[in-house]
Amino acid sequence: MLSFEHKKSIFHSFKELQEEPISNNRINFIYPDSLQKGKTLATQLHPSGNGYVVGKYMDPETIIKKGYEVDPRGWIKIKNFSLEELNEIISTAMISMSGTEARG
Repeated sequence: MLSFEHKKSIFHSFKELQEEPISNNRINFIYPDSLQKGKTLATQLHPSGNGYVVGKYMDPETIIKKGYEVDPRGWIKIKNFSLEELNEIISTAMISMSGTEARG
């Protein structure tokens, strides 16, 4: 499992995202360019390694193809994601929120 600091650095590598501290040492990452109603791409990233990336805007075929488990709130738990999986889900979420290609 990636550490909290490592996960934060991965999110920070996406220059389009903005960190937003919330309660209990958790942070959200906001995607200001989102064309969706919601601007929060990742929520409740916690020092325990837990956190969630928005899945409610993703195409159902993409969710099935990538094997993502979207909870009833529309979020995908990323606690046990690898470096590659985390990069991929962030890119996929950005595309689903904006309809454009994210990060080269």
